[in-house]
Amino acid sequence: VLSRYLGAWHDDFMGGTQVQNFEQEWAEAFGVRNALAVNSATSGLYAAMGAAGVGPGDEIITAPITFAASGNCALYLGANVKFVDIRADTYCLDPAQLEAAITPRTKAIIPVDHTGQPCDMEAINAIAARHGIAVIEDAAHAHGARYQGKGLGTVGDIGSFSFQASKNLNSGEGGIILTNDPELADTCHSIHRCGRARGG
Repeated sequence: VLSRYLGAWHDDFMGGTQVQNFEQEWAEAFGVRNALAVNSATSGLYAAMGAAGVGPGDEIITAPITFAASGNCALYLGANVKFVDIRADTYCLDPAQLEAAITPRTKAIIPVDHTGQPCDMEAINAIAARHGIAVIEDAAHAHGARYQGKGLGTVGDIGSFSFQASKNLNSGEGGIILTNDPELADTCHSIHRCGRARGG
């Protein structure tokens, strides 16, 4: 009733006014161009990895201290998961160990902002840029946390948040994806809507 998602083309095909208003307000609050509400942060990570081109034979790198979805979404897409250890002071992915773990098959890095503690995104982004790898922030419980003046979930290529019941902002279940990249946004929309293009 609230979401108004329908299975056939309709004015509310991409969700009703409650969903669309929420997406717009979330994007504005975080200063990004694109926000996409999803049924869970797991779905958000799955769409983000798919949009980044993660597929069979690829690998993603993430931290071992996280919810299973950070790695499972890669497995759903036929890719492999490689864990890089965390820093003792933040419990976040250790950039000092990251670069050595990258191989020609590495397609994405999934830093996890554990308990809202920011990863060292400057170092992670620099490593990713050197190797042409996507950075997908698992910001599932980092709502409102900031890194160098920017909201977590907006520092990588795509960020995924959770509104599951145990999170600091919850709706019982749900999630949202943020990105400034219009191509990634369009592909996330398509994955989210069973392959349909946005607006059709």
